[in-house]
Amino acid sequence: MASSSRARSSKQPGPSLIHVPNLFSVVEPGVYRSASPTPAQVPFLASLNLKTIISLTPEFPTKQLLAFTRAAGIDFLHLGTTLWRPLMDWKPIQDEIVKATLELLLDKRVHPLLIIDPLGIHQTGIIVGCLRVLQGWNFASTLVELFDPDLINLPLPDNIPSWFRSLDESDEEDTDYEVEEADPVDKKAQKGAKPGKEKVIEPSNTAEEVVGGRDPGKGERGVG
Repeated sequence: MASSSRARSSKQPGPSLIHVPNLFSVVEPGVYRSASPTPAQVPFLASLNLKTIISLTPEFPTKQLLAFTRAAGIDFLHLGTTLWRPLMDWKPIQDEIVKATLELLLDKRVHPLLIIDPLGIHQTGIIVGCLRVLQGWNFASTLVELFDPDLINLPLPDNIPSWFRSLDESDEEDTDYEVEEADPVDKKAQKGAKPGKEKVIEPSNTAEEVVGGRDPGKGERGVG
């Protein structure tokens, strides 16, 4: 009896390993990216408490992923199918998909959110790069050649996540800082000025007068 119980206990499966999707990473709080999850990697998604999954390419998801999203009440937005059209230029992803995805990324009502493509590199990398353009990260002037951030319609301020700050807000803060730095100098200049008196600066000779042989203070020069 003891030997049979030991045999049964030795056959009991241990705790299952957690398989994380390839290239999974946190873009910002509530925003994740990865390659399309395989059936073995789908259970990991339960730990993210996702509201939305966005697929950026036409490839169909696995049955396990679709079953998981239905059971968990997750919105699966297959933009790679609904907005896909044949590529007519050098861009690896259509502007319509980039625009729609960024507008979802900036709406915290659909967070937590996961963006996926088959490899987790190309389309997701472009989306994250365009997001960094909107955030004003370095090399924005290079990335903006790929996508124009002015095309994005931002949600209402109450629906924008706290980690997002547009370039306009950054410019306003920089302007306020410069004005505050300039105020002390202006006050000192005002204290040193004497009211009622202005310093008159005599105009210097113009280039035309000098070249033409005329000096306003000495009259015309004679030609010997």
